[in-house]
Amino acid sequence: MNPSPSTRSYPLIGVARFYAVVAMTAVASALASPAVANKITFETASQGVFTGPVTEDGFTYSTLSGGLFINHFGNPGKDAEGNQSLGGGVLKIVLATGGDFNFNALDFAAFDLFRPGSQTLSVEGFIGGSSVGVDQYTLANTSDISKGTYANWTTEAASALAGKTISELRISLTASSAGTGFTFGENVDNVVLTPLQAAVPEPSTLTLLSIALIGAIAVRSRRGRRAVRLIA
Repeated sequence: MNPSPSTRSYPLIGVARFYAVVAMTAVASALASPAVANKITFETASQGVFTGPVTEDGFTYSTLSGGLFINHFGNPGKDAEGNQSLGGGVLKIVLATGGDFNFNALDFAAFDLFRPGSQTLSVEGFIGGSSVGVDQYTLANTSDISKGTYANWTTEAASALAGKTISELRISLTASSAGTGFTFGENVDNVVLTPLQAAVPEPSTLTLLSIALIGAIAVRSRRGRRAVRLIA
């Protein structure tokens, strides 16, 4: 006995539905993949008094106000510091192509040549010129640079800014010189940021999407023809 046309269509519908589900799942997974985080290490900036702008790993950083300095006591390599003779300054970071991003983490060191105590680093996020939150990190001072770097580099993760969409990050790096009776500085390195840009499907993803659409059309077409035959 030969199966009827409607019965023969079941395997084809099942295959089409299977490929449609697989393809759509793969497409959804590809589009939902998190963006890769970028890192500013200050290695491309010239050592010495810093104004900028400098672009590194997709982000542009510059001096917003006050005075900043690029030094060689980073974690490792170079770092950004408040210029002690100018009382420190504010580092501004934006996405080089414009747009929004997340702040994830940074390395923080607090240096004081003559006194114990601690310093508090302020990191503030903005979008459209309005503040969306401030992270503050307090760290005990070190005077040890015997190994060519600050001895108390500490990785600090985003807290109040975690998951917040921002278009500008401002890091306040306070400092003071020996002329005021003491010498201290706040220092940062390895600033980790994640761009928030619309996902653009790769060619392989577009191919999967095409397969999914063809599969969905095939399933609907088979169902439509079957319905016509049943009515007839």
